[in-house]
Amino acid sequence: MVKGLRYPNVEVRPLHSDWDQPVDMKKAVELIQDWKPDLVTMVHCDTPTGALNTESVRIIGDACSKTEALFYVDVVSSAGAVPVDIPAWNIDIGFLVTQKVFSCEPSLTMLTVSAKAWKQISKVAYTGYDALLPFKDTEKTQLPYTPLWSALDALNLQLKTVFGKNNEHAQNVYDRHSNVAQYCRDRISKMGLRLWWDQKHLYMNSASVTAVRVPEGTTWEELDKKLRQHGVVFGGSYGQTANALFRIGHMGSQADLETVTYALDVLEKIVTGK
Repeated sequence: MVKGLRYPNVEVRPLHSDWDQPVDMKKAVELIQDWKPDLVTMVHCDTPTGALNTESVRIIGDACSKTEALFYVDVVSSAGAVPVDIPAWNIDIGFLVTQKVFSCEPSLTMLTVSAKAWKQISKVAYTGYDALLPFKDTEKTQLPYTPLWSALDALNLQLKTVFGKNNEHAQNVYDRHSNVAQYCRDRISKMGLRLWWDQKHLYMNSASVTAVRVPEGTTWEELDKKLRQHGVVFGGSYGQTANALFRIGHMGSQADLETVTYALDVLEKIVTGK
């Protein structure tokens, strides 16, 4: 995310922490108050480490709401698996896609844009190919065109099927993700493996993905090869956590107890040799 923000004449101040430690929210709020940035970005569910940062999003959103800063949040791997309250968390721009929790084809990018964000977007008046301004009041200002209707239809059907016509099944979906995630972590612990987020930070484990430390005495490359021989594919990691952890996704259609049980049975046989 930091690399994507490094444009000419743009100053970026990332706030770092160790990869197995949460970011210090006190320092984050102080930075927002003292520096007064135009934009603050963060990820709700950090898939490389399986961290769910709900409380941090609330804190940063509240801090941004008291300044002119826009709050941009990546909810790609959380929206649909856990409650995401865009207005209550003061999220000005929320970013999500169709292929994660919604289990559709990778075809659409979706954004939520607040009134505060539209005001700033209109003031800047940027209209490049990646601009949001041309999408404001589209029905009134643009001629009809042919969108990717098949992807829109698929998303609409999936939302109605999974969440209900009026979102009445949402809590059932959240519970399913939570239950499968807990089952996954219980099994991981019983195998003698370690979660990336330990007992002190269990609250940070996401309902959509579980990060597990690579067992001692092996490498992720070796473990991945053995898993694939049994038709199971987990995600590795990258950057500073490459070879240190692997990730088990259980979001959307894969938040299924039978599917996760099979994958964990294979992992257990490899790890324990039984």
